[in-house]
Amino acid sequence: LISNTFSDNSYLNTKCIRSYTKNSTEDTYASNLKKLFADLTEITPTTGFGNSSSGNHSDRAFGLSLCRGDVSTKDCAHCIDEASKKINESCPSSRAAIIWYDYCFLKYSDLDFFGQIDTDNKLTLLNTMNATDPEGFKKTTTELLGNLTRNASDPTNEHMFSRGTCFEENNNNVTIYAMAQCSRDLSSLNCENCLDCAVNELPWNVTITGKQYVSPVGARTLTGSCSVRYETYAFLNN
Repeated sequence: LISNTFSDNSYLNTKCIRSYTKNSTEDTYASNLKKLFADLTEITPTTGFGNSSSGNHSDRAFGLSLCRGDVSTKDCAHCIDEASKKINESCPSSRAAIIWYDYCFLKYSDLDFFGQIDTDNKLTLLNTMNATDPEGFKKTTTELLGNLTRNASDPTNEHMFSRGTCFEENNNNVTIYAMAQCSRDLSSLNCENCLDCAVNELPWNVTITGKQYVSPVGARTLTGSCSVRYETYAFLNN
């Protein structure tokens, strides 16, 4: 768990994962990854989501990339381009990896993971300020995130992205801004399950380096398939 706040298209984290399968030449897999990254960089910005594969048999590389639902085509393209370069630099010998930015995430593997929920790979971030009325703030925020989860996982929501706000009068009359989003290779049911897990991972009561955080005024969970976030400022683009 990382304690910090971010803005714009901040780099967040990378997770490098070692090989799942053997008996293949790393040069061939590296070449397939290069082609995969080029494909994802090309196809993702148009709709904000892309998945593809490159190569054959044990050297085949599977990958997907997703931009946050409010991000422009231009910013999406820039984020995916940056992510593909950084993940390649950070994980040069990995057969699977995932990278998160504020505006996008990208993952690849030598196993076909399309359609599967990935909550094993996760990142939790929080704002270091606590709410003045922790229980009231948590109740209001979780209700909002529950509504956004149902909206994002609705079969008619083709982008699997939902955003919303609510007013919390018991915490200095703040407005809570929130979002929920799934990778579009998931089914509606898997999207809902993933978001439920992400909400449950939010740090409502944690201790970091000796300091306790109870109902922080901002937090998010990012996984390999979905993400949720809430803040007391408007962090999404119009």
